[in-house]
Amino acid sequence: MAPDDDSARSVHAPVFQAYGAGAPMVGGVPAQRSAAMRRRLLVFSSVFVLAALCSLLYTFLRPAVYLADARVQLTPSFLGASVAASAPRDASQDFLTELQNLVSRPVLEKVARRLDAGQAPDDALDARVQSLQEMVRVQPVDGTNVVRIEARGPDRRGVARVVNTLVEVYRDEQSAQGDRAVEQQLVQARETVREMDERVRARQRAVEAFRTDAAIVSGERAENQTLARLKGLGDAVAKNDERAAAAAGRVRALEEAVAQGRRAPLARDNPTVASIETRLSQMREEYKTLERQFTPHYLDMDPSARAVRNRIADLEQQLDSERRKSAQDALAEAREELAGARATAQRLQQQFGEDRQKAQDFTRRFAEFEAMREELKSMEQVRQGAHQRLLALEATAGERQPRLVVVEPATAPQTAWRPLYARDAAMSIGASLLLGLLAVWFVEFFHRAEAVVPGPSTVIVSQPWIRPHPTDAVLGHAPASGALPHAASASHHPLATPLLAQALPRELQQHEVGQLLGAAAPEHLPLLVCLLCGLSAEEAGALRVGDLDAGAARLTVPGDAPRVLALSEPLLALLVASAGAGAPPQQPLLSASGQALAAPDVASVVTLSAYDAGLEQPQSVTPESLRHTYVAFLVRQGLRFAELGRLVGRLSSEQLHALGSLAPPGERRPLAEIETLMPAVVALR
Repeated sequence: MAPDDDSARSVHAPVFQAYGAGAPMVGGVPAQRSAAMRRRLLVFSSVFVLAALCSLLYTFLRPAVYLADARVQLTPSFLGASVAASAPRDASQDFLTELQNLVSRPVLEKVARRLDAGQAPDDALDARVQSLQEMVRVQPVDGTNVVRIEARGPDRRGVARVVNTLVEVYRDEQSAQGDRAVEQQLVQARETVREMDERVRARQRAVEAFRTDAAIVSGERAENQTLARLKGLGDAVAKNDERAAAAAGRVRALEEAVAQGRRAPLARDNPTVASIETRLSQMREEYKTLERQFTPHYLDMDPSARAVRNRIADLEQQLDSERRKSAQDALAEAREELAGARATAQRLQQQFGEDRQKAQDFTRRFAEFEAMREELKSMEQVRQGAHQRLLALEATAGERQPRLVVVEPATAPQTAWRPLYARDAAMSIGASLLLGLLAVWFVEFFHRAEAVVPGPSTVIVSQPWIRPHPTDAVLGHAPASGALPHAASASHHPLATPLLAQALPRELQQHEVGQLLGAAAPEHLPLLVCLLCGLSAEEAGALRVGDLDAGAARLTVPGDAPRVLALSEPLLALLVASAGAGAPPQQPLLSASGQALAAPDVASVVTLSAYDAGLEQPQSVTPESLRHTYVAFLVRQGLRFAELGRLVGRLSSEQLHALGSLAPPGERRPLAEIETLMPAVVALR
């Protein structure tokens, strides 16, 4: 038989065995099955009948609760008063206050007395009021001043009577209180107006007396004689200072011109100098004409030419003499003007000092006068507001009384509000049915026969040709060339997995480094170069502007392994440009939008730069791989391991063991003989 048939036979084996063992049959059905069905029917019917009976009894034994409601339009008495008040009021607060008054205890006490027709004893009044407080509910209709009044109780006609009686009592109560409130408001408003009138008149008399005593002509400062005179003196002093400054400038310019032998600035205004310059210019033009016609030897022999030359020399002497004379005259005139301006300034300052004390006294008293006027103005505004409020109260005396308009009176309800017997009965039957089914399932759960179905067992046996594969720290990293001997020898060692998990990160070739830096964004280039100079992701993110000393070309690296690196181009230029001019020392040196870079941010920058550069397996290019590339570059040059920490920080013993295979044979070289920048980084210059 096929395997499917065997499994089917094994699953249904208990059934075949029951039939084959000669189990009793009842009407063609096994006896065990008939007993189970009877048990289910018994459990279901018992639970269903009991649950339905209890729930239906609870449903129909609950007393009926009737609901009667009425809708009234309520206008509070304070709405009109708020319009006449000096400060605006919130009408919604007055409306809510009236709602509380509608169901207050005094109103409900009067309702109880009216319902009982005054026949109930006083000791039963408290219980009756408490019963009314539980029955009556008020609910405002949103956006209107309509109120819905509800009463709930077992008496179908009594609930409607309670609502209507409450409306009548409240209307009578508010009508009586409204007249008293309006009259009281009018009395208070008239008293306020009388008191404000007296205060304003007294203040006006005080202000007028102060103005007369202080000799204040007008409320405007410019119209008073003392201040106007002081202002005129100030203007005169300012103009005279400008005149003195201009005269001093002219004197200084003329003295410098005379001392240096230059032409005076005002010499061109002298008509004598201008006439001599004109004649000299004509003679020079005439002599130049002779020079173009005759030779110098002939001109020396010609009497007319010699006469012209002598005349030019005389005119030059006369012009120089007139210029000196004009400069001296202009200098003397400027000095006289400067002396006059200084004398005028001294006289004005003396006069200004005499009037200053008077002006200060007047200014102080004028300030007091202004303060008194402002106070009087405020009092007049308050008085005007009181008058307006009194007029508004007198004009709206009838409108400000409370009004209650019945929109819809309460009527006796025809059906009960709670409970809904039909709905609750249907829910009871449904819940009883569900409870019966759950009871059957619960009973059958403990009577269920266990069937054991044999099945094959699967054992996974490790094969000798299956080699362990690293999955943790080296996932997505290409193995370095120096790590292969360790991985090959560790396959037969009990600590193979830890050794593989410590494999070195990917080491980039120099052309890959150049390709990465060439395709990097300008804002990411300083970070990549720092990683390629031995800094870790945490150290690069912790750099601050204060760690960079551009003058000394040094960088202080913070962290667990602090060190000072000597900077050379192009790293120095990149870091100076990244820091910016005038940046505070605590600002991150390498940042994204002004925020310090965390380790995940640095990893993201490296990953996206690797993808932009189109490197093979870009997912294996990490900040650790860039730092390892620089460390491998130093080790391959034969650098002493003792000096390696001065450039790249502290390294663990496992990392040093892994890097030992990269070092060339022979004697180790000191740091001074090692090239500290990779060729791809140097190419950025």
